[in-house]
Amino acid sequence: MLEKHKHTILFVDDEKNILSSLERLFRKEGYDILTANSGEEGLRKLDERQISVIVSDQRMPKMTGSELLRRSKKLFPDTIRIMLTGYSDINATMDAINKGEVYRFIIKPWDDEEIKLIIRDALRYYELINENKRLFKLTQEQNAELLDLNQNLEKKVEERTQEIQLKNKKMEELYKVVKSNLFDSIRVFGQLMEMYDPNLGGHCKRVAALSKTIAQRQGLDKKVCELIEIAAILHDIGLIGVPREILKQKEEELTPYQTAIYRQHPVLGYLAFNRIKSLQQASILIRSHHENFNGSGYPDGLKNEGIHVGARIIHVVSAYDEMIQKLGLPREVALNSIKKKSGYEFDPEIVFSLMDVLHNFNPVMETEIVIPISKLEPGMILSRNLMTTSARLLLVANTSIHQAHIEKICNFNRIDPIDGGVYIYKKDLAKQD
Repeated sequence: MLEKHKHTILFVDDEKNILSSLERLFRKEGYDILTANSGEEGLRKLDERQISVIVSDQRMPKMTGSELLRRSKKLFPDTIRIMLTGYSDINATMDAINKGEVYRFIIKPWDDEEIKLIIRDALRYYELINENKRLFKLTQEQNAELLDLNQNLEKKVEERTQEIQLKNKKMEELYKVVKSNLFDSIRVFGQLMEMYDPNLGGHCKRVAALSKTIAQRQGLDKKVCELIEIAAILHDIGLIGVPREILKQKEEELTPYQTAIYRQHPVLGYLAFNRIKSLQQASILIRSHHENFNGSGYPDGLKNEGIHVGARIIHVVSAYDEMIQKLGLPREVALNSIKKKSGYEFDPEIVFSLMDVLHNFNPVMETEIVIPISKLEPGMILSRNLMTTSARLLLVANTSIHQAHIEKICNFNRIDPIDGGVYIYKKDLAKQD
């Protein structure tokens, strides 16, 4: 949970009624709230104390919101920057996003619950940045100590052996903590997507499971498979910054203006994670997951091997899942559509792997069995999606069960019971006997 009393939020707008509305809304949330009615006053307040998030209107006299946020980025790079904007200012907003000066934007008039969720998300991001800095500094200090020990090893080897072993153990624990924090963060972002739109959250989970399987089928390194799985979980997180009315439509039905907004979502996802060192590689895959094999995709027009193999996999799998889940196409119709686009939209080799994987992952009732939660063990593979009675999707079909999954399932079952038993493949049950 966010420690609200430690965070200060600065709102900048030349309209006093806007500032009053924001102050009333967020005072209830327990944050320290500052307001400024001009860009110049906003810069002064930034200089007076540490501010976690600055939210600025775009259209203000003398100094625009984008200029204020650009200058604040140079002076206070860790402060998260959000822009309040109307549809008439969308070009300036997109320009600010592309230059990395704005973390997110909020369209006026805003929805109170949505803006509160955006601010909470920004504060989590701010905390992640500062935690990574703290851990990095700690690691540098410990590395400096180890270097000093090595330089004087001959004289100190006997008296310092135990100390070195202790420090190595701490380093290992630190690495585990950092890795655990990374996956905890990914789970948080996945839950945020599910809270924003259950269909979006379910889509990303399914794409992640199938993308990992295809990556393994391609014979990719274990770390690369893990990277692809992480990027797939997060690949559509930029859609949280796209208006809901656009998300409800098919891309071919959008106006040119709506298309321009929609096609920013890979960039928004990239910007959200590129500053987090442990997620920089994943952010590149997120940015490229709509690049076409022949170079006709977006946002950068990459082609062939210039597109990371992980992005090529996610592109194919995401398109297939949308055909099945969003458009309701039969599997064979969806696969034929994918085949027709092979070679110009999709990588032919990845398409072939998708066909092969789907052929092997074809659950049949005679090959599965339902078991109680108490019988779940690591190594089993789900044959169906695992749902709670309130229709919350916990795990997608073909997920390989780990101990962490079992703990999650048991915890949810206590507050939101599992709908029926757990369906797994019979062969996996036989392995446990």
